[in-house]
Amino acid sequence: MTALDSSTTLRSLINERLEELLPKREGLHFLLFEGAHYSLMLPGKRLRPLFLLKVLEDYNIPIEKGLDVACALEMIHTYSLIHDDLPCMDDDDLRRGKPTLHKVFGEGQAVLVGDFLLTYAFEILATCGAPQEITALIAKGAGGHGMIGGQLVDILFEGRPIDWNILEFMYRGKTAALFATALECGALLSGAPQTEQEALKQSGTLFGIAFQMYDDILDVTSTTPSLGKPVGSDAANGKSNCITLLGLEKAKEMAAEFLNEAKSSLPPHCRGVRDLFSL
Repeated sequence: MTALDSSTTLRSLINERLEELLPKREGLHFLLFEGAHYSLMLPGKRLRPLFLLKVLEDYNIPIEKGLDVACALEMIHTYSLIHDDLPCMDDDDLRRGKPTLHKVFGEGQAVLVGDFLLTYAFEILATCGAPQEITALIAKGAGGHGMIGGQLVDILFEGRPIDWNILEFMYRGKTAALFATALECGALLSGAPQTEQEALKQSGTLFGIAFQMYDDILDVTSTTPSLGKPVGSDAANGKSNCITLLGLEKAKEMAAEFLNEAKSSLPPHCRGVRDLFSL
């Protein structure tokens, strides 16, 4: 089986399990679950859960051991996208080629659907038999010293000068933290040695920085139909990024360096994860 075939199979398993985990869309509050289903099941790469499951594959651990944890990560990622798209944040109209949740269900419901997906993710983590350390890692990666903290820095520096130290701090938080967490959780579930857990975490951080830099690059070089979300939104919102700081060519060069360093930081036998870095 090729790397692409394996990733396609794992992505299908993730999507099937997400469908199973979501509550039935019924009751007076059924629109909450309708909205969650709408955003969660939009076609996406599922990179964060894929990273976790790829680590399990590389360590010959049954996928089932981490499938619910992987799905919880995707719920947390989706909640963050719902909130990012709100008018008080990035005010975007499209996500993954479809209208953003607040455009379909309204702003108030979008806030609550995001809140639901975040809290439900931790309900799943608390009941799926995952070690307590896994829940702590995910809470930290998604929290004030991770994704949320990085997103706040993104907001605070809208329309303000920024240097690389600030930009890297923002990237490490808002984007890289969950990638690093996904790989570290996979390593922990696999019983990998501590040195390899740290290596996978570091690799996820480096990949996350590269990923965000490429996302910034696509915001000025791609088109809305191919990207599935509005291009030029950073400039429209006065956001500083690697393009405004470094220029396009230097940003491309640095993004490639971070990606190569992410690959070289992986333990040698993590070939599945390395292949996924290239997909």
